[in-house]
Amino acid sequence: MTARISSQKQGLRSPLRRRHLSLLAVLAMGSSRRVLIQAYINSGLPAHTQRAWLQKLTDDICLSEPGNLSPEEIHNAPMLMSAWAKTPKKEESSSSGKKGKERAVAVEGLLKRMIDERRAGNTNAIVRTEDYNAVMKSWVNSGEMNAAAERVEQILRNMQDKFVEGDEHVQPNAESFELAIEAWTIASDVDYAPARAHKILEWMNHLYTSSENDKAAPNTNCFHLVLRAWASSGKLEAPIMSEHLIMWMQHLQQQGLESAKPNTMCFNTVMAAW
Repeated sequence: MTARISSQKQGLRSPLRRRHLSLLAVLAMGSSRRVLIQAYINSGLPAHTQRAWLQKLTDDICLSEPGNLSPEEIHNAPMLMSAWAKTPKKEESSSSGKKGKERAVAVEGLLKRMIDERRAGNTNAIVRTEDYNAVMKSWVNSGEMNAAAERVEQILRNMQDKFVEGDEHVQPNAESFELAIEAWTIASDVDYAPARAHKILEWMNHLYTSSENDKAAPNTNCFHLVLRAWASSGKLEAPIMSEHLIMWMQHLQQQGLESAKPNTMCFNTVMAAW
């Protein structure tokens, strides 16, 4: 009997058990879902437990009729998207399987639900750049490689089209382009991935220099991603393409674009391409 009581006390003292009890206390106090979402994100609970709760909140929003979302649900939707997009470390090893794709589909479902809510006449439902970025990030982390890269680029181009049509809330920013480039750098199942990443960088530069998007200034991170893609590709043209990228960066810097200044990592990556 004494041993059993001691074992129960040790169970109550475990960090995971304490976090779970703390979360239940939040539930018992009747806190808003906004607080609950943050509590689950920071709880440190097992990935499957966190995912189940996020799915419940997501279903409550996505399965409701368009036009019926409350102000709190509209506020919570971007937080849910961000939570889904952040793959728990315990899931990273399996992100190339079904769970990674499920997360991406969940985030995209929330985005579509918000768009439908806006079309239904709810003027409070505004989809923003950060929401689209969360969708792209979830696909980058999905492990779907080429399929994910195609979807991310499609989303980015859709954002730019909407921005040109007058929706300033979804103007693609540097993070948007960086996510699209990153998606292609990890699409190892196709041999044209480095070229596709390169084309997005060129498009980014065109949008900026033509004043079509003042948030599309090419930066060192974007260049380095493309450099790394070429260097690891094993292609015959990789060394030449890498050198051209460095010269392009230096040219942009000389023209006053300091965000494109090459750093040590960039030069080291060029050398690795040889």
